Amino acid sequence: MGNLHGGSFQAIQEYFQQKECRFCSHPFKADGIQLLREEPGVLVVRVTCSTCGHPLGVAIVGTTPKTAKAQSTHPRDWTKRDRDRLVGLPPITYDDVLNAHQFFKSLDTDWRKHLPRVGKAS
Repeated sequence: MGNLHGGSFQAIQEYFQQKECRFCSHPFKADGIQLLREEPGVLVVRVTCSTCGHPLGVAIVGTTPKTAKAQSTHPRDWTKRDRDRLVGLPPITYDDVLNAHQFFKSLDTDWRKHLPRVGKAS
């Protein structure tokens, strides 16, 4: 059955050999651990006590390790444009927030002069 997933079957055998049969209290042996099926990322094994013959059962064992998801360096809701403009800039600090509050608080009635001009000037 293929390459037994690069030693995964051997690891499964070693795992079950550390366990004891609930009927006779003897440890399971390698010859009582049978590979039934091999699929990508999964092995199916039957475990039976070689001493007393009682079955432990069938185990479906995943063999593909989960890959760690790369940590995002920006908030999930950022657009491509946001990433292009903002990635690499230092994070906003507490003082930045206080300065922004002071700026907005100090705006007079002519606050539109602080907005960027867009479009054609008439």
